[in-house]
Amino acid sequence: MGLSDRTIGSELSVVEKELLFNERYTNVGFVKYDSNNGEYFYLHPSPFLKTPKNEIYHISATPPPVNQFVELEIIDERKEIFDDFGEKWITVKDVLNWKPFDPSPLAEKRKIMDYREIIEFFTYPYKGEVESVEEIAGCSSLFTFSAPPIDNSAGGINSAILGKDFQWRLFNKPLQAVPREFRKMNPDYYYYISKIEREITKVSREKNIAIYHPKKLVSDLPIVILDESPRKISKDYLEQLEISSKIITAHLLDALLLQPHATKKVEEIMNTKIYEMREEYYSAGLLPFNQNIGAAVPKLAASYCRLQSSSDIHKEDIEYVVDLWFSMRRRAEKIEHSPMKTNHMLELTSEARKVFVRLYDIFGADHEISMNDAVREMHMDPQEFEQAIDSLNNKGYCVRRNNFITLLEPYK
Repeated sequence: MGLSDRTIGSELSVVEKELLFNERYTNVGFVKYDSNNGEYFYLHPSPFLKTPKNEIYHISATPPPVNQFVELEIIDERKEIFDDFGEKWITVKDVLNWKPFDPSPLAEKRKIMDYREIIEFFTYPYKGEVESVEEIAGCSSLFTFSAPPIDNSAGGINSAILGKDFQWRLFNKPLQAVPREFRKMNPDYYYYISKIEREITKVSREKNIAIYHPKKLVSDLPIVILDESPRKISKDYLEQLEISSKIITAHLLDALLLQPHATKKVEEIMNTKIYEMREEYYSAGLLPFNQNIGAAVPKLAASYCRLQSSSDIHKEDIEYVVDLWFSMRRRAEKIEHSPMKTNHMLELTSEARKVFVRLYDIFGADHEISMNDAVREMHMDPQEFEQAIDSLNNKGYCVRRNNFITLLEPYK
């Protein structure tokens, strides 16, 4: 959905609705100039929506800053002809004074959807273990809700997406909630989601980058999709998802106006978690992603606050995002520490990967393993185990004879 295509209330953010329809905010808005001399400007209900009102503001004194929310004091207004034929008129409002306006209290107001429902929305493409799917959805939500700039650096979240090609496509599906305008290069908010790495330098505010199996990207949060498969979705459910997606877009637009902050005490907690993350990352050895250690925790915590429509970062927010990172790190380690190469491992079914890694750790290669011993070690449904062995056999990772299997050393 394009930002200019929004026509009904549920598709507008709370800030936009309040500034458009609440008389209390009649002369409050986001400044965009109509002339180079700074005398005439419009007030839009947000950075993402042009005003539908047929009015313009005029000031002779010090003009308000562009791209900022302000509240105006009006001394006079009049109607003037807008075109050469005298058929169109515009209301001109003369400004006596102005002051900054903070939209945060409006952006924090209760939304149509709770943030937990938004995370649930991001689970819809996946079939798999509930906890794992919810973790992937939590990571995807953090990526979507971005992060404000830190110091002089651009904000946003970088994510390395690890999984099979069809799982990369699953990751992309819920990102329909990101407005298409944000997929185009602009200086404020940009989402680059691709299999091709490239340097993004022209975005000054927030850039969110998700790359499929990146080589150079420094990731704030890897998103590892291993055992999840596509979920079958009915036509009726798809229609409901489309409605939910538009509501989440409105939620996102409010969230991007928030600049979550932490107290000194909470910053100390962040620093402790950064130490823990650093220890976990370096002690793991080789991993299939490059990690941003110093800035990831504050960025992810701020994103989680935005998701919750909050401007205050709490201890619980930090714990949630760090726990997600630890889980994704462990999932990535399962790929990298497997005896087979990452790309070869991903060719197998999820059950076949589990069987190979587990039995290889116990018995090693080139050793006959009875089927009974193998099934007992795996604690799997016998039918699933048979399918896993078939997959390993087809790909050349095991040989099956009578009631025994022999694992083969993986192709290096």
